[in-house]
Amino acid sequence: MTNRTQNRLNLPKAAAIAALALTGLMQPAHAAEPAVATKAAKGVTLTSAVVEDADENRFFMRTGGIARDDVTFDGLTPGQPYTLVAQLYHVGEGKLVGAPTLENLIPDAASGKTSFMLPVPPNRTEFNIDYAVYLTLYEGQVDLAGLATAKPLAEIRDTKSEATVLQVHAVQRVTVTAADSADGDRALPGNGGKITAKVDYENLVEGYPYTIWGELMKPSGQSTGIFASIAEYKPEGKNGSVTLEFTVPEGFEGVALVPSVGLYHKKRVTIGENGALSVLPDAPNPVMIAADPNLNVPEKTISIGTLFEDLPAE
Repeated sequence: MTNRTQNRLNLPKAAAIAALALTGLMQPAHAAEPAVATKAAKGVTLTSAVVEDADENRFFMRTGGIARDDVTFDGLTPGQPYTLVAQLYHVGEGKLVGAPTLENLIPDAASGKTSFMLPVPPNRTEFNIDYAVYLTLYEGQVDLAGLATAKPLAEIRDTKSEATVLQVHAVQRVTVTAADSADGDRALPGNGGKITAKVDYENLVEGYPYTIWGELMKPSGQSTGIFASIAEYKPEGKNGSVTLEFTVPEGFEGVALVPSVGLYHKKRVTIGENGALSVLPDAPNPVMIAADPNLNVPEKTISIGTLFEDLPAE
């Protein structure tokens, strides 16, 4: 069953990026059961499940993005026009935010599915923000001016369901310290050894799959081709730490090495046989979530043997 949509309404710029995806498109499964209408006219049902369109989950980076609302309906009159209206509700502040997104819907059957997009604003605060997506179905074509007096057929106002509550993160961080794996100091023998990099992270999503990847660099920024990674890491808490272990072969005596580590969306990168990280084709941005690339940090700098600059002058 395919639903017909009429020309888009003249919406504010923030809502103009909304785009309707019709039922003929494949709809991926959601982790949470769709939210059901809290109010509905007799015989009408409406459900909603909202995800970040790029990653199929309810979590957004602090830059915001585009949410997709997958809607099912039943009890409508085929061929009759309806209007779907979605707007973000700031759960913490208890108020609607941003402009509503409106979509005209003309169903071919009494029941069916449709999807549409709505913008999610960036988070410029120091705290995570939860937004519930309020969804309303109206009979007929309704524009912004008519919303105040239009009578809804069905409403979804669920501020607790994971199906309709999005979370926009504050800043996510990683910081790195390093040590000789053997004795915990910041010096390896001249013939090499192992370096343990401790990666402390802040504000991650519990259970979300990340990739943690790093490379040993020279303080000048020169690459060494020595990599370490955790291809899939699912944190049990928002804040914590994990370790990477780098193996330093012979041939680096006299230089200092510094781990540069990044945190990535697992679904957007791959680790090659040589340990190098590559971005998957057509992966949406952003690919990297956070990083500690600083090279001039004593707490993460490891000397290999006696540094050239510390050798006695001849």
